Amino acid sequence: MFKKSNCKNLIKELDYIELIKLNILENKDLIKDIEYNFCKIKELKNTIKRIVNKAILDEVELFEIKNFSINTNEIIKLYEKLNINIDYIAFEKLNNIVKLLDPDNLNLATFRIYDSYSDKLTQIRKLKSIVEGKIFKLSNINQNIKNSKSNTNLSYEANKISELDEIDVNESNKVNGINEEYNIEKLKAKRSEIIANEEEESLEVRKILSYELFKNIDEIKKNIKSIGKLDFLIAKANLAIKYKGIKPQINNENKIQFYEVINPSMLEILAKQNKNYMPISIDMNKKITLISGANMGGKSVSMKTIALNLYLFQCGFYVFAKEANLCVLDFIYLVSDDMQDINKGLSTFGGEIIKLKEITKIMKLQDGFIALDEFARGTNPIEGRLLLKSICTYFKKFNSINLISTHYDDISIDDIDYYQVIGLKNVDFEGLRRKIDFKISSIEMSRNKVSSIDILQEYMDYRLEKVNKEAKVPKDAINICKLLGLENEIIEIAKELSENIYKGDDYE
Repeated sequence: MFKKSNCKNLIKELDYIELIKLNILENKDLIKDIEYNFCKIKELKNTIKRIVNKAILDEVELFEIKNFSINTNEIIKLYEKLNINIDYIAFEKLNNIVKLLDPDNLNLATFRIYDSYSDKLTQIRKLKSIVEGKIFKLSNINQNIKNSKSNTNLSYEANKISELDEIDVNESNKVNGINEEYNIEKLKAKRSEIIANEEEESLEVRKILSYELFKNIDEIKKNIKSIGKLDFLIAKANLAIKYKGIKPQINNENKIQFYEVINPSMLEILAKQNKNYMPISIDMNKKITLISGANMGGKSVSMKTIALNLYLFQCGFYVFAKEANLCVLDFIYLVSDDMQDINKGLSTFGGEIIKLKEITKIMKLQDGFIALDEFARGTNPIEGRLLLKSICTYFKKFNSINLISTHYDDISIDDIDYYQVIGLKNVDFEGLRRKIDFKISSIEMSRNKVSSIDILQEYMDYRLEKVNKEAKVPKDAINICKLLGLENEIIEIAKELSENIYKGDDYE
């Protein structure tokens, strides 16, 4: 996460996304080729660790390093064709490693301990090949002797084959001829001895190769980092293209402005349900911005949408809005949903207070963004309202930007901005109830399962509108109960009780 101290790097990162985005659109095939080669890069964490520790790599690890080097060289070649300069991407061609692990210039995506690594190894393998050839021939002859009545010629041939003249690497030796039963056990023993010599020499070769890789480890690490950074940058640009993200304007005035900002996750969920997503707009010019609204009005989604886009911005991503003007922050806190911690024995309210303690400590030292979603919902309304007013008054002393949602009334404080979720404010409830009843009866006849909540959500307006501090929180709860078909007697009792509290409000 970028902070105020490295604001210049954040601006540079956003510029790089714009550069890559342009290349994706103009050099689509080239970018696809780079991404294809990314897919061929394997996890090398353990292998790199072993190289650093000067361990002797096995053939599989050497194969992995060879393939990595070949693929890296291909990525470098493609990257150079883009003709762009990104300061933290510093590739170095690994030609020396490719040559080290492909001494015969075969250009194959395979690896073995090649004969060309050692003359001694070459001789050992020649000897092994001769012995194995003789074992194969003798096996066939012995089988033929068993199946033949006359075996004089075969016996002579077997004895001749069993002689190994001057095929040992270290000294001239002769393997004794097979016995009368033409036993090939001595040849097999000789082969085992040769294999042991081969493994010993292969180990020496792997020691040399591992040490050479150790000497080149910095180049390998540098390329791994550059591949990761380029991959991440391309992913950021692809994400921006997919969801029509924009590069936000950056201000030094400690303000946050979004116009038609969206939450991509919610957008996809609603799209699968053939529903439209409703973007929101907000202008936070003051230290405190309060969002009020009835339950089901989308306050929590709005809070999370704003916090998500701010966090993405701070991490060097484009934001998902039509317009955005943002300031760089030092921290982002979102206190939302159920803060209950069963392991610590904390209630929801207790969890919120613990998180609030963390926030009050950091806001004294740094400037950030704090979002409190329905804070103090887990305590009684009177104390909850008083506590929320106290928090707003206290937060105004510092420079952080605070976004607080609530369904409490009378949070009337000077010099803060107030927003409300439009919700069902402009809906004719009686007409909507008739529509819901009609739709549900039609749906039941067609045997499709759609709830009254699904229908209600179609008419909910999740946008935010700016209001003054005297504006009351919309009181839609009883109307929503009626729309959702709650027992009418309960609704009538609630309406009667509410008249003593909210005089003049209309629940019809």
